[in-house]
Amino acid sequence: MFSAETPPRDGMGARIERHLREHKLKYILQGTGFITAGVLAVMLSGTTALHTEFVVGIALLATGLLQLVLTLKSKMHWWSLLSASLSVVAGLLILWKPFAVLMSVVALLAVFMTLESLFELFLALRFRPLRSRGWMIFSSAVTFLMALILWIGYPAFDLLYLGWIVAVNFVLYGLALLMLVWRVSS
Repeated sequence: MFSAETPPRDGMGARIERHLREHKLKYILQGTGFITAGVLAVMLSGTTALHTEFVVGIALLATGLLQLVLTLKSKMHWWSLLSASLSVVAGLLILWKPFAVLMSVVALLAVFMTLESLFELFLALRFRPLRSRGWMIFSSAVTFLMALILWIGYPAFDLLYLGWIVAVNFVLYGLALLMLVWRVSS
């Protein structure tokens, strides 16, 4: 029989675990990329508003492109494809019209993070048979909370906090991906 710690391995759970094992390096690279982007967002969050916007745009574009390539190569679920596309589009918008976007960067990031939290939650629900999906659910909840803070807190939160909020999102999502692979591998 199954213990309280180990959920039953149904067909879906076994397929997801096999997929994660087969594409372990891709998930490690993606998780590490998100964590690196998060660390960069923290380190550069004290710069001017325009530089912060530029860094956020580059980080969204780079991590979105990385996630898009890895999602397409591993033929992952379409929630991951939507998440990657959202990052790429938001990053391109920020870089294309920096001054116009600067006026609405808080609202744009609030929308991005609201949708991102939902995509992370749906992806976590897709990984339902895995115990380590709790990290993705936690990341989704924190991302939603940070989006809520942006929705109700502006102008109390200036651009310094935007770098921190994006950084926390990137680091938590990167850790969630690494934990998925680690739990399946151990």
